[in-house]
Amino acid sequence: MSLSSEPFALAVLAVNTLVGAVLVVSAYGLKDHVLGWISWLGGAIVGGFVGWVVVPELTAAPPAGGERLLLAGAAVLIGTVLGRVLIPLAARFAVSIAAFVFATLAVLVLTAGESLLRQFYRPGASGADAVAVDAAIESSLLSQPAFQRFLLIAVVVGAVAGLLALRYYDSIITLSLVALGAGLVATTVPVWRAVAAGEPVAFVEQATLSNPAFAALFVAGIAVQYVRHSVDGLGGSDTLA
Repeated sequence: MSLSSEPFALAVLAVNTLVGAVLVVSAYGLKDHVLGWISWLGGAIVGGFVGWVVVPELTAAPPAGGERLLLAGAAVLIGTVLGRVLIPLAARFAVSIAAFVFATLAVLVLTAGESLLRQFYRPGASGADAVAVDAAIESSLLSQPAFQRFLLIAVVVGAVAGLLALRYYDSIITLSLVALGAGLVATTVPVWRAVAAGEPVAFVEQATLSNPAFAALFVAGIAVQYVRHSVDGLGGSDTLA
């Protein structure tokens, strides 16, 4: 980016830093607003796409320009309302399902170990054969009592993790926003160093994630959220307050 465009680059840099810092400091207070904005915007985008593209393609006679615009507008309104209702529910269940899957797989890997994985993967094979599962091996594996116990334990642990994710959903979203904010600020650190050194601002080339800065900001963000909201019951169910 040339010197002539530095004011714009500095503005982009400042906005990224500001947004990241706000998320790090106020993730808990902003979580409902952020999810609300995402829900409104996501619902509006999906509704507009359905009304402008999908519905006209399905009708026998494509609507005229004015009719198509009205149809898209109505679809945007409907999508916005539905998105505000459905997207938060979907996000809550997505977090729970992700926790279930991750915990189940983690327990299987830790208990059954590498020997189990090798029965589903043939290193000498290539292409699709490399990940193909032999039906006979799978059948014999599932019939083994030891594996059945491992699988039962893994499913139980996964179910507990899923329930805990539902209970501490707000805490998980808060931590995710803190991580996002820390990532944004940490990405701008090398650029600010370049600015301090008097170098031209090349935001795209200079913006790289600084791992030490990310770790420090993430830990600091968690500490700030705890200090500000532990009195209100940080980590509680449904809401942290």
